[in-house]
Amino acid sequence: MNGNTTQLEDYYKSPKEISEALKVKDLQSLIRGLSKLRTQLSIAVKIRVDPTEKHTRPLVEYCQSCTDSHDLNNLWDYQASANIQDLECMLPDIVGLFIKLCTTPIIRSYGLQIIQTILQRQMKYIYRGISSMRIPHCQSTFRLLTSIVSFNESTARDLFTIFNFQAEGFLRASRYRQNKKNKKPQSYIYDLRTNYIQFVLAFFKHGDSETKKQVLGVKSLVSSIFMGIEEDAYPLLEQTLSVMYENLILDNNVPRSIKVFFFSSYILEKIAKIYSRSEEEETSNGATGIPADLVHHFLISICSVPNVGVCFRDTSWYPAQANHEDVSSTSNKTSRITNQMLAKFIKTLKPADDMRQQELVLKILKACPELIQVFWNNTTLMFEPRISSKWLANMTVLQKIIQLPVPSLYYGSTQLYPAAPPSSDIILDNILPNVFNRSASSKGLQHASPLVRYITMLSLSSAFQKYDKVARSIDKVIMSLENTEVAQNEASIDEEHKRPFENWKHCLENVREGLRRRVPEILILVALHKQTTSKTASEGEDEEEVKCQNQLLQDTAFRLIRYYQEFVPETLMESNIDPSNFIPSDILSVKPGTLIHLLTLFLNMPDFNWTSKSSGSSTSHITTLLTLYLQTPYKPIRDLTGKLLNQTLSDSFMFNHDSEEVKLWLNALPQNFSSTANNLAMSETQQAVLQFLDNCINRFSKAQYKYTDQLVELVNTVNSDVISKSDNDTLTRALIISNTASDAVSDYKHPFSPLLLTLCENLNFIKADRRPAVFYLTNLISLLLTKQNVPFYLQAVCAKLNNEIDNTLKVSPRDVTVWSKNEMIYQTRLCLTQEEQTSVSSTLNHDDIENQLMFLLKQDEIKDMNQCKKDFANILDQLPVQVFDRHLERVAAFCYQRLGWALYGPLVDYIRIRHPLSGSIFLYNDITHMKSLVSMEHEHTASLLKQLPFNVLFYNSIIFKEYDKELPMTLLKYTLDKMKSNELKNAVSFIFQHINTILLDTHSEEQNSPALKFCFTLLHRIVYLMNQIQDIKIRSELNLFIFTHPTLKYLEAEITHDILSFENMNTFPSKINMTYIQLAISFIDILGRESNGQMLLDCVIRVDFDGLNTYCKKVLKSNYVSDILKKLLIVLVEYIYNFNSTGNYSVPPKAFEIITRLWKLGTTEEFHSEVLSLVELSMTRKQSSTKDEAERDAIHVLLDACCEPIVKYVLAGNKCAIDMESLHASCISSGVQVPQIVLSYFNKPLSLTSNLVDIIHIGCDILSEGQDERNEYITRAMEYLLKQLTTAADANSISEEMPEDTFFDRLVQFLESVSENFDWSSYLDMENVRDFILTTLMDAISNAAAIRFVCALVERVYNDYQKHEPIETYLRRILDHAHYQSLTAPDVAKLLIHQIPTNDEQRFAIIQLIFTLNKIQPTVLGKNHGLLDSLLTSYSATTTSTDKLILDILMSCEKHGRETILPKLLMWGPGSDRTRQTHAQAGTLLQTSAVSIETFSQIDPALMKYTFTHFPTDRTLDRTTVPTESSSESSPGSSVVYDPSFFLPLFANLISSGAIECRKFIECNGLGFVIVGMSSTNDIVRHIAYQMMDQFYVMAQHARFKEQPSVMFVLDIFKNSIHGRSDNDMPPRIPAAVGICVAHSLSILLHPEHYMYPHIVNWIMQSPTFDFNYVPMFTSLFNSSAANHKKERLWLLYVLSSSIRTFEDYKIFSRQSIFDLIATFYNSSYADQISKKVVIEIMEQATAIPSVTSNLIQYNGLLAWIHQAMAFASDEQEFKAWDNILKSTIESVHKIEKVPDRVKTMLIDENTILSELR
Repeated sequence: MNGNTTQLEDYYKSPKEISEALKVKDLQSLIRGLSKLRTQLSIAVKIRVDPTEKHTRPLVEYCQSCTDSHDLNNLWDYQASANIQDLECMLPDIVGLFIKLCTTPIIRSYGLQIIQTILQRQMKYIYRGISSMRIPHCQSTFRLLTSIVSFNESTARDLFTIFNFQAEGFLRASRYRQNKKNKKPQSYIYDLRTNYIQFVLAFFKHGDSETKKQVLGVKSLVSSIFMGIEEDAYPLLEQTLSVMYENLILDNNVPRSIKVFFFSSYILEKIAKIYSRSEEEETSNGATGIPADLVHHFLISICSVPNVGVCFRDTSWYPAQANHEDVSSTSNKTSRITNQMLAKFIKTLKPADDMRQQELVLKILKACPELIQVFWNNTTLMFEPRISSKWLANMTVLQKIIQLPVPSLYYGSTQLYPAAPPSSDIILDNILPNVFNRSASSKGLQHASPLVRYITMLSLSSAFQKYDKVARSIDKVIMSLENTEVAQNEASIDEEHKRPFENWKHCLENVREGLRRRVPEILILVALHKQTTSKTASEGEDEEEVKCQNQLLQDTAFRLIRYYQEFVPETLMESNIDPSNFIPSDILSVKPGTLIHLLTLFLNMPDFNWTSKSSGSSTSHITTLLTLYLQTPYKPIRDLTGKLLNQTLSDSFMFNHDSEEVKLWLNALPQNFSSTANNLAMSETQQAVLQFLDNCINRFSKAQYKYTDQLVELVNTVNSDVISKSDNDTLTRALIISNTASDAVSDYKHPFSPLLLTLCENLNFIKADRRPAVFYLTNLISLLLTKQNVPFYLQAVCAKLNNEIDNTLKVSPRDVTVWSKNEMIYQTRLCLTQEEQTSVSSTLNHDDIENQLMFLLKQDEIKDMNQCKKDFANILDQLPVQVFDRHLERVAAFCYQRLGWALYGPLVDYIRIRHPLSGSIFLYNDITHMKSLVSMEHEHTASLLKQLPFNVLFYNSIIFKEYDKELPMTLLKYTLDKMKSNELKNAVSFIFQHINTILLDTHSEEQNSPALKFCFTLLHRIVYLMNQIQDIKIRSELNLFIFTHPTLKYLEAEITHDILSFENMNTFPSKINMTYIQLAISFIDILGRESNGQMLLDCVIRVDFDGLNTYCKKVLKSNYVSDILKKLLIVLVEYIYNFNSTGNYSVPPKAFEIITRLWKLGTTEEFHSEVLSLVELSMTRKQSSTKDEAERDAIHVLLDACCEPIVKYVLAGNKCAIDMESLHASCISSGVQVPQIVLSYFNKPLSLTSNLVDIIHIGCDILSEGQDERNEYITRAMEYLLKQLTTAADANSISEEMPEDTFFDRLVQFLESVSENFDWSSYLDMENVRDFILTTLMDAISNAAAIRFVCALVERVYNDYQKHEPIETYLRRILDHAHYQSLTAPDVAKLLIHQIPTNDEQRFAIIQLIFTLNKIQPTVLGKNHGLLDSLLTSYSATTTSTDKLILDILMSCEKHGRETILPKLLMWGPGSDRTRQTHAQAGTLLQTSAVSIETFSQIDPALMKYTFTHFPTDRTLDRTTVPTESSSESSPGSSVVYDPSFFLPLFANLISSGAIECRKFIECNGLGFVIVGMSSTNDIVRHIAYQMMDQFYVMAQHARFKEQPSVMFVLDIFKNSIHGRSDNDMPPRIPAAVGICVAHSLSILLHPEHYMYPHIVNWIMQSPTFDFNYVPMFTSLFNSSAANHKKERLWLLYVLSSSIRTFEDYKIFSRQSIFDLIATFYNSSYADQISKKVVIEIMEQATAIPSVTSNLIQYNGLLAWIHQAMAFASDEQEFKAWDNILKSTIESVHKIEKVPDRVKTMLIDENTILSELR
């Protein structure tokens, strides 16, 4: 039902009543009847037109019953002639309402008749209504105009074409509003301005892009909408802005230059006035809205979105491109700004007064960073410090603009960094603009008002933060450019030019120096900081308020001082400020925020003396930092303190051997989880450790050489002892050297800091509890082990702690409550030896501590969080592992959820301290039940495990030999993935250290195999992570560290030795251990890296495999050893193939000979699969030109041996990439009975793969001699495949899947290879064939490959088929398929931009199948024209391969059908079937209006113009050769044009029947297409073109349209210019140049605004006839100096490229020396890239004609021009284009029967010279 719910009691109920009402003679009766009709029409079109609604149905039936609109139009004529004022408003309204009613499709033709009548003879009534002084009359006229424009695109275009927008009173309407302001929200609809605006907006809502462009070009038409727009009602504003945005801004077919030209800064300024209306206004039905919000969203949408509206994507901080699309750039050639218009617009905005305007400015500046400097250079904002709201608002704007993000430093959209950085001045104005320079900011800092000082400091802080972001971005660019240079190995660069990254460094330095000059002197800040520190509240001030105020100013000032030191440190140095003055006496009392700034400040002061003591303190600054490090509960402060300590200590004598060791010393310090923000006291353990460490550092600093000598002595002693006792002298020596030497072997390096010996010595001097010192010392030793290659030195240090052990205490570690010195030392020993020790069993009762824990966990509410945390930490200190194990998940959940420790800090520390001595953490009850890290049941346990450090997890894994469990490996990999790139080196050292321990173990090597595999798996992960590191320096260092490690060198030597031990059977080892060789197989990418892989392969091929095979059978009674070496051989060959990217390494042919020999000796299933994989790899890898012929022969020998298993392997359904031709040859040479093997597999389902078809094909080729046997083989194979394919294609079958496309493609090739003598219809079961085809068409029609196979099958099976069935069934199944139209819908838009449509493959395959079926039985479609409706939806009338097939089908239907198919051909393309059906039902199919609307609207004028400029002069109307490839395959680079074979007959029929509208025909460039046909070299085409022109000439004489006189003038001149037509049987050929110009002229005459319009007028006015001996307008356009000279010359060049078709055309060119002129022009600086491309196109056309080519060579210096163009080509594309022209030249010359000798000589010489350029 219609939504028009208004009910009428009195309305017309039948068409007859309406007709009678319009014919009433009595005026009063007529008025009443028309009033009634207007009311009924208004209700019918109020919401939407529903023909079935009771009010609407009589109106629709009336329109259907009328043959024309004379009744309505005549009534208006009567009113106008009699000047009946009572009807002057009513009749335009009724006519307009009827037009709205006719927008429904079934009566559209009636509405079109009304509009055409108005446009042809009633426009005077329109103008009379517009100029009327009676406002209602004007309004009704405007409503009628709006209805006409809203009807469709065509009527909008027609009205615009004929309407006089300068008519009296027209523009006046834009200013008329009601005098009295009405408070009703809908009162605006009674304003004449509203009708004017709706009329103009209708052009944008319903017009096409061309109409919109022209509407914008009419003076004052659209701009009048925005004059006074700030006074429009809210609904009208909403309508205006939404239409402008949705129908103009978002219309990509309207050039952006036109949009920008219209939406100038002046128009935007008018729109921005609406910002003043910021109060809510009533809209309708009680709703409200704010007009300022409307304009705000509109302006943001068009001004701040790059490439939308008036906002162009700029080049950020780089200078704008000179040839940018922005039209504003042409107005100021020296400008470096892309968005000139926006630059003017933002000057008019007031961002400090209105938050909406402020947001708009910020969004514009964010989208267009180039405008920031322009904004500040032209701003009216004042920044002179004063305590006022205006100044505060200005400062807010300043701060927000400074805080805008740093734009991308890529140049444009290239994703590349340019060599030249942006200007430093531009960057500086983005960081701290000059309007807020040193003078203004200094005054702000010294102002009396604290608020002014605070705001000033905030703005300066924002500037420094922005600089930090800019510096990071530029550093990223520098790193990228450096990495690029390193990667490209640019060893030498011209010294006169800086490297790109040096330019960027210089730019960053300039920016930093500029910032330093713009910020205030730091002494001002220091004074401000001191002032706020000492300032107290004066009398009458609130002391607490002043204190908070001072604290805020102090913190802000100190942050600013920190920024000065971090970013411009010279200021601090030049001011001679003592940084120690900033260190407070009690650093721990400083607030966290200030403390972060303090620490960051000193991080940037590396020269500060931290060893000096604080004023009034007995401790040094370093002790203060250690105290802070231990005491702070804040992780960011702890991290910063750690960095500062690391920076300070790494330069000291204690750690100069390894600066990274400092981190381990800090990590070993105890933590205090009882400490909170309210309670910063250190624990007793921390205090004791800190005191111990402070004493040790003091002791070391007094006798540092003493402890250094002690460490050297310890190292030497340990070395001699270890080497004397070692069984593996080689490895031990290598490891000792690597652990105590730097890069130079002769230089000694400490294995750890000598300070460690000081700690051990000082331990004996502690008289109090030594537990804290032992705790720290043991923690430290465990951590130091991660950086050692061998544990010997740390074991010697650990031995010094033996005196601290109390042997009387023997308790199981799992039962220990308080962790004592015994457990600490035992755990350290355990980590050093890495062997599980015998545990002591004990059964102690821990109920008390467990009850305390459970009480804490069961608390419903925590009242004091700090106390609860303290209690929890105390319980953990006494909690045995036995109890912790039982409650792990609950404790972890409590720690995370209730106490807020997101990182489980206390639990991580607990596990680190007590394990691995207390057993493996992986044996906890909750952990043993975990299957993976994703566990809902053990969520917090899993999260806790993720937080454990790598060394803790690794210790627990290796000591308890958790090598085969999945969880430890998963956790270790997870931890490695989290590590920073600079932390991976420690992990590598730790892993290698454990590998060394394994290798030095005296136990069986086979027992160590799982451990080695475990470690190498982790190492493999690290290598993977290493390759992901972006920093080349870090990646290279880590790579060098891993692959030059002595452990790897030792293993490589051992593997080589083990392999070579099998070189001679007489020297085979008595004891065979394959552990290292198996390790090499598993981790060949590590142990076979680079040349190592080649070395191992050279060793393997020296193995005596024959002797080894015998040895394994007779002596070992097992093939275990032999199989391992075989696998190693295969793995090495594959590795060299896969990872040998440089080509430095090759596989020796002997390797393949050995593999072949081993294959023949008999293989296991595993070796069988490996060899097949190797063969596939060797056959498919990229063949190098330098590949050894011997290697190639060896591969083929291997293939000969393996061919039969490969055949069976493929038949089993496995994929294989081996070249089938090689396999074919090998099968023949080896005598493999492929046919018998294939047939034996047909008794079971096979996987339908392309390789299966290849094998079947090979079998067929092998049977080529026996015809009968071969036919039977093909029959069985095809029957089997068809049954399988039928099942696979069936949508109801779920057991089979459709094969891949390659399967069908190979199957088609197989069909094509079958002999023509094979009778497909006799050998194959036709039922099976029909079932397969029907199933495929129903369920797999979208599979293009399957349809191609169906087409090939149909072509063979139904060859010479005479019956209609099943051909007709096939055709109906295709054309009636639900997905047919979507699969075959043409997409010309993509073809025009040289993209392949998504459905191109399906479309061609389906149409080719239809073509094949039609060729077999053409009468099916010939007699069933109804099927053509679906077929024509797939047609786009172009020259693509698919469209050619469809055209051939249509021609066949015309030939074999009983009736013409012309009515069908009037409409084509998607949706044409529904449109045709609608017109057929209405009986308007062949009416002129239907042809104008439907047929011509389907023609793209631009594509038609391109078609006649590229018209094939030799094209005939005969049926062309049928294409065999799709459009995308046959000619990917060719251009798409309309097909003359379709349009010439179509236009001929339409013109002869008189069913065209002349202006429409010209507008769609159809007439130009016909005129160019007169230049065809084909007599029939030319004759038809002449005949059409004769008929069109007569029709144009009687046509009525605005430009008709001008068109007839050109046609008369053109007609008079043709001579000798009556003297010949065939009409003369019009020169292509003249035909093209005439065709262009007729199109341009319809558009007077065209830049070529004046030249066209001058040309046609010069003479009564056209001169056919010259190119029109050549001299005037080629030498033009007008403002549009580039466009005019380019237009001429396009004409020339379309005009050289024959030798006669060449003569015309020669008369004006055109080739000489364009050659000179091409080589000059006047030729831009587009012009050069067109010139190249001209030469391509010319050199395709042999006679023209010969003359160009002899008389125009063609070869010299080609040589010069190739020598000076600007890019590879241009070079290739001229190279193709040279090839075309040579081909054309060879087509000439008698080539002049000098031409031959010139060609040979030039080709020889140009070969060097190639």
